[in-house]
Amino acid sequence: MSFRHREFIAETLAQYTPRAAKYDVSNGGWHVELGRDFVTWLPPPKGGAVLDLACGTGLVTLPQAEAVGPGGIVVGVDVTEAMLNEAKRKPLLEGSGEVKWVLGDVTDLSSLEEVQNVMKEREAFDIISCCSAFVLLEDPAKAIKHWITYLKPGTGKLIIDVPAEDRTLQYLLNYPLRRAFGKSMVFDFDWIEDIHTLPKMLEDAGFEIEKSFRTKSYVPEKWYDAGQAMEALEEKTSRSGLWKSILERLEAEGGTEAIERARHAWQQIWKEHLNKGGELWDGHALYVSIGRRRE
Repeated sequence: MSFRHREFIAETLAQYTPRAAKYDVSNGGWHVELGRDFVTWLPPPKGGAVLDLACGTGLVTLPQAEAVGPGGIVVGVDVTEAMLNEAKRKPLLEGSGEVKWVLGDVTDLSSLEEVQNVMKEREAFDIISCCSAFVLLEDPAKAIKHWITYLKPGTGKLIIDVPAEDRTLQYLLNYPLRRAFGKSMVFDFDWIEDIHTLPKMLEDAGFEIEKSFRTKSYVPEKWYDAGQAMEALEEKTSRSGLWKSILERLEAEGGTEAIERARHAWQQIWKEHLNKGGELWDGHALYVSIGRRRE
C-alpha cells in the first residue's frame, strides 16, 4: 500500500469514526433517504447478489437485503470499523436476504473472503453500489475498472453518486478555506466538471450507461447574497460539529489571531465564488449514474 493510499484511508477514519454514532441523524437525516433512493433507482433482483461498497452504517445495504429477499445475499464492505459496528446493531427485517458485514478496503476486493465466496458460489454479483463515498477514493477511475470484474457480464450493474460541481458552503469550507491555511483535505472532487464526468468514467471502464441524472438537493436549499458571508459561516459552523471543528482546530493551534485570519480569508473566498448576480447557492445535489457491464 502506497503512502498516498494510506493517507486516504487515515483521512476516512478520522472523518467518519467520530461521526459514526450520529451519522444516520446528522444534517437532518438525509443519508437515510438517499440510501432508500439508491434501491429505488436500481432495485436488485429477487434472490440476487449485491455488493455494497463503503456501506457505512448500512443505509443502502439493509434496504437492498429487503429487496433481494430470501435466497439473496448482500455483502457490505467498509474501512471504518465504527461505522460497521453501527450497521451490525440494526435488525434485519423479516424476509430479508442474508447480509455479510466486511471490514476492508473497497479498492482491493481480492483479499476479502466473503466477497470471494460469493464469486465462487454465484460467479459474480448482480449489482454493485457505492453511495456517498466515491470521491473519498484515491483513484476513482481505477476503482471502477477493478469493480467491473465482479459483475455479471451483460447484466451486472453499478450505481454510483458524486456531489455536483456546485461550490456550496460545504465545498468552500472544506477546500478553499482549508487550503488557505495549508490544511487541505486529501479528498478531492474538483475533477467533477459536470453531469457528463461520471458517465464518461464508467464508459471508459467498460459500462453501458443506462441512466445518469442530477438529484434534488438532499439538504434545504438557500440563496445568500454578497453581504451574508459571515452569517453563512456562523450558520454552517453552529449547525454542524464537523465544520465547527475546523475553526476550533485553527483556534487551538493559532489562537484568536488564527480565527480572525480565517474570517478574513472566508470573506475573500465568498466574494470569489459569488455568481454573476452576486449570489451563492447552498444545498447538496448529486449526480447519479447507473451502468451495465458490457458482454
